Amino acid sequence: MGVTVINTIVGQSVLFIFHAVIGLPGMIANACAVAISTIPAYLLSRNYVWEQPKGDHSVGGEIAPFWMLAFAGLALSTAVVGVVDGIFGGTWSVQIANASAYGTLWIVRFLVIEHLLWGDSVDSDPEEPQSDEKLTV
Repeated sequence: MGVTVINTIVGQSVLFIFHAVIGLPGMIANACAVAISTIPAYLLSRNYVWEQPKGDHSVGGEIAPFWMLAFAGLALSTAVVGVVDGIFGGTWSVQIANASAYGTLWIVRFLVIEHLLWGDSVDSDPEEPQSDEKLTV
């Protein structure tokens, strides 16, 4: 959870700087913010969420899945930000559009990376009934 909070603060801060301070259009500000904030997001997630050892990064097991989802986030959030910025304009609408797109993708990313790639390493107790077994009392 802490990594998600940090990633959100970094991403939203960079987006705010590019859009409100520098004055870039919403889509460009979003694309730049995502490109920059994805690097610490990957490194923090790798070390603190997935608890992978320092050293080599697995291309098939870590890098490719994370970056594919990151680029999906870039595409989705930039499209959403572009539409919202065109309709409403303003910094708050851009920030909310970005956060909404990433909130949706956070759920997908969590399910894909956390559960499908690394899964729960806890073995089930053979004495416990499986979901398709009937309990008898």
